[in-house]
Amino acid sequence: MKKSVLVLCSTLLLSACSSMQGVVRDKETGTPIPSAHVVINRDNATTNALGHFHVTGSFVPGDTMLVNAPGYNIYTKTVKVINEIEDIELSKK
Repeated sequence: MKKSVLVLCSTLLLSACSSMQGVVRDKETGTPIPSAHVVINRDNATTNALGHFHVTGSFVPGDTMLVNAPGYNIYTKTVKVINEIEDIELSKK
């Protein structure tokens, strides 16, 4: 019985859907950055023309978020809370 409960819990945990959304902006000007690439674990998204992104997948607190856009320094952050709104400011190289 204990093994079947463990398998069930593991399956539910792995199939959980996580989400993160927000806007990527230039740190100096506040201008939205289109086409920035946002990656969390193996899940990813690209910002739209207004800098908005929405990543969904199976990431958990402790995973690393990476944001990359041409002409900007790479941004990394440890995910602390899933299913939240995260606005990101990138610094130019």
